[in-house]
Order: sequence, then structure tokens, then C-alpha cells
Amino acid sequence: MTLTSDVHRLLPAFLAAAQSQSFSAAARLLGVTPAAVSKSVRQLEARLSRVLFQRNTHFVVLTEEGAALREQVAPLWHALNQALEKPADEPQGLVRVSVIPGFGRYLLMPELPAFQQRYPQVRLDLAMDPRRVNLIGERIDVAIGQRTVQDSRIVTREIRPMRMMLAASPAYLAQFGTPQQPQDLLHHRCLVHRNPGNGKLQSWLADELAMEEQHAFLISTFPDVLVDAALAEMGIVSLADWYLAPLIATGRLVPLMEAHWPAPQPLWVKYPHHRLAPRVRAFVDFLIEKFTV
Repeated sequence: MTLTSDVHRLLPAFLAAAQSQSFSAAARLLGVTPAAVSKSVRQLEARLSRVLFQRNTHFVVLTEEGAALREQVAPLWHALNQALEKPADEPQGLVRVSVIPGFGRYLLMPELPAFQQRYPQVRLDLAMDPRRVNLIGERIDVAIGQRTVQDSRIVTREIRPMRMMLAASPAYLAQFGTPQQPQDLLHHRCLVHRNPGNGKLQSWLADELAMEEQHAFLISTFPDVLVDAALAEMGIVSLADWYLAPLIATGRLVPLMEAHWPAPQPLWVKYPHHRLAPRVRAFVDFLIEKFTV
């Protein structure tokens, strides 16, 4: 049986009468006359070629066919009404986010409880990934701080800048001395990050010092390993501010050669469309609110 538009139009009268076992009570629920309810039920019975109610002067009772129809239709009708009653712009559903790991771990994660308090129906699929991503090809809703495949459909918004820092522990400097110029670092134990995407070693101090493997005391693709090594007095480390700034602020690490630090570089939030789903718009607006200087 195919349910055409006339059947859909007649179903509310049937369901209200089935619930109340009275055409008069159903009419009050729907804000129409009992005659209108009775007419709609008769039309539905004619359309379906089955008797749905046994009638008497005081109440109506579902027939076996009527009870079977209500069992099939009522849950679907309820779900449809719930969906239509919910505001169209209420953020809900899944947002797929790809973010560079350090920003995600140390800056984004502390803010997420506030986001989910504000938007409890929005869920997040959070990939902390340093690689270049294809937002549209991989169906990513938002990328934070990452290089992306060039596409004219991508929207870009600037957020807080990132600054590369240089630091070492007080104990390391007491034992090995404090470097004064970039070339001095070649005689120190350097803790060097390797880009996991292209395999290259990170240059230090705005490319004033091109790192080679023979200059590195420890190499890792995982920045937190290098932070742990610096705290363990193993050498000098150069990483983004979200790794080092809190440790410098507490004195666990000492900043080195600040005059040679590269200028801060902007980070970008990227997403595939100007017209965003409410759930994605809510997340993007939250990022702009929290991370725009």
C-alpha cells in the first residue's frame, strides 16, 4: 500500500480517535468538530478498504485492523512530530574536526567542556593529526591549524597566532652553559622534532639554524617526548608556545635567545562551505570566540 497525501491528511483524526476512543474527545484534541473527525475516519476507511472502528452512541473501539494500523503508524507519527517541532536551527549532531595535536591537546581540550555545556546536542569526532588534510574529500567539517588541500570552496578564518620558542631546563644550562647565538646550538644537545608528514627535521630560530641529524641529540615525531626530555635535563628544545609557555611561566624551563625567535604565525580555522549546518556554525563561532586575539 502506498500512502498518498490524502492518507497522511486523514491520519491525525484516526490516531486521536484511537487514543481517546471517542470522536468527540478526538475533536477536542484536534480543535475540530466531531463530524469532521467522523468524516476523516470514514474517508480513511474507504481509502484503505477496511473498517478501523466499531462504533456505538457513546464510544468507538478499534477493530483488529485498526489496532494493527495504529501499532504501525503511531510511533512513526510521533517521531515525525518531534522532528518538526524541534527548532530548525538548534545545533545537534556530529561535527568532524581535524586539529594539529598540540593545539588540540593543550588549548582546545580545556575549552570543550564549556562548548558541550552550551551545545549539549552536538557531538565531536576529534582527530588530532599533523598531516595535510582534504576537508571535502575526507568529509571533515572543520580543520584547525593544518595544511589543507587547496580548494576554492574552503573558507579560512584567522585565530590566535602560534610562536615557536626555545628553552632548556635550569639544570641543563647550569651544566652545559647558556647559548648566546644560534650557531652556539651546534655545540649543545638539541632535542629536535621531525615532521611526521614529510620526514624533515624542524628548522630552528626562523630558519637561522637548519637542523641536520648530526646536530640532534634526540629526534622524535612526538613533541611531548621532546618536552619530557627537556624537563629531564637532556637538552634544548624548540617547539610551539602551547608546549613551552606554561613551563617557562612556572620556571621549569628557561627561555633562550628570545631576540632570535621567529615572529608569531597565524593559525587558521578552515571549513568547506559558507553555508554551514547549525552544528558546524556553532563550533566555528565558538573557536573564533575563544581563540581570536
